[in-house]
Amino acid sequence: MLIPTNDVPQADDLDLVARVAEAVAQGARTDGDIATAIGDYARRQGRYYRRAAEIVGFIRNEPRHNRSILTQSGQQFIRSTGDRRNELLAHAVVHSRLTQRIIPFLESHKTEGVSREQFQQFIGSVTATTPGMVMRRSSTIMGWLTRIDLVQESEGRWFLRNLPGGVEFVDYAAPDEPLLPRTYDLDEYKSVSKRVKQEIRNMTVLINEVARERASESHRMLTDLVAKRIRAAGGIPRRNRFIDLAARLSNEDYLFEMKSTTRQNVHSQVRGAISQLYEYRYMHNIPTARLVVVIEHPPPRDFRWMVDYVVNDRKLLLAWDGDRRTLQYPEALRPHLSFMD
Repeated sequence: MLIPTNDVPQADDLDLVARVAEAVAQGARTDGDIATAIGDYARRQGRYYRRAAEIVGFIRNEPRHNRSILTQSGQQFIRSTGDRRNELLAHAVVHSRLTQRIIPFLESHKTEGVSREQFQQFIGSVTATTPGMVMRRSSTIMGWLTRIDLVQESEGRWFLRNLPGGVEFVDYAAPDEPLLPRTYDLDEYKSVSKRVKQEIRNMTVLINEVARERASESHRMLTDLVAKRIRAAGGIPRRNRFIDLAARLSNEDYLFEMKSTTRQNVHSQVRGAISQLYEYRYMHNIPTARLVVVIEHPPPRDFRWMVDYVVNDRKLLLAWDGDRRTLQYPEALRPHLSFMD
């Protein structure tokens, strides 16, 4: 679970990384082409900036021909202007693998911030970068995060801010990357990765079910509603191919499962959500996480027993959409769900 050194950027200026996409759009293909296009740099710098543009997903390399081409994200970035371009740049940085691992670490120090030394120690522990390179690369990374306004420096310490404008969630491409780690020790990452990979082998049916569910408009609406509340409360909503949403709020972990419901399927949908949440909590090894079932409609009157079962027997949290703009939940759950108001 060490992040390869090749995925740790060496290009200090994020705006020059953005210019790489422009250079490739205009015909630059090699390290030398890119070095010249972005400011007449040495070929070595061209290689660093080329790789950085690959890390944020704007370009990809065709190894057989040693040439760079724009990705779909890169094409979208090139077509954008003004604030939208800054939003796409922030989105690209946030969704790089290294940033996604950094976010929970910074989040765990949200009140007191982290020192340069703490940050360097973390980068050194989770990447395959040599000790001699940690200092320089840590500075590069922090420069990127400051540029997109995800991090703010104050009196020699760095503080995590809310997600930049235009970034609604943090989407983790790797399902075995811990969403809510606690120790930030490499053994923790390895343990979660092992659990997830073992479970995935037996989850073909669930994988298909999750994909179908997420394709529905009601599921997207519920996810957007909850994510908006998380962001308003100062949290960072995140998700992967299985977990609809996860967040850490006031040092308490939450996992959310959204379910579109009708009167006919509410029982089976809630039952499925409960099962999925328990599995996800186990796979990510966060036994104290609050499990939240979010359904599309209020429980029908003759299914009110289900509220008692979910909340009092299973000790889960339950919420539902009120009017496509607000979320409701049993009053007894207010101590844990007040951020949804």
